[in-house]
Amino acid sequence: MTRSGIGITEMSIEDLDLDWIGMTIEVDTPDGSKVGFRLARYEKTTRDSEPLWVLFSADQPWRTELTAGAKVRWVHRPIDPGRPAGQHFSPHPNPVTAPQAGPVSAPLSPASWVTPPVPGTR
Repeated sequence: MTRSGIGITEMSIEDLDLDWIGMTIEVDTPDGSKVGFRLARYEKTTRDSEPLWVLFSADQPWRTELTAGAKVRWVHRPIDPGRPAGQHFSPHPNPVTAPQAGPVSAPLSPASWVTPPVPGTR
């Protein structure tokens, strides 16, 4: 199946495994909506003794639940050199990097690994 030059492979939710993390996928939700997103993580559980998969989006803070027999479409994106096919390409021009390792002179905060402190502001 293709859509505007983008390849799509349809697979069963029962085939979901860790290799799917980071893939751009599309699903039909129980309310009839069609959504596409990059898979951040998933949980397999049961509800009323029936298998249930909870899929979490990497791009937005939301999730969707799918039952057995649901179809997931893997959206094949153009290959970015250095990334496996199907992996999401982020156009972000400034990737987040950790500061250089060294002695810690101040208490760490959740943001301390993202943005090095500016000299003279401690």
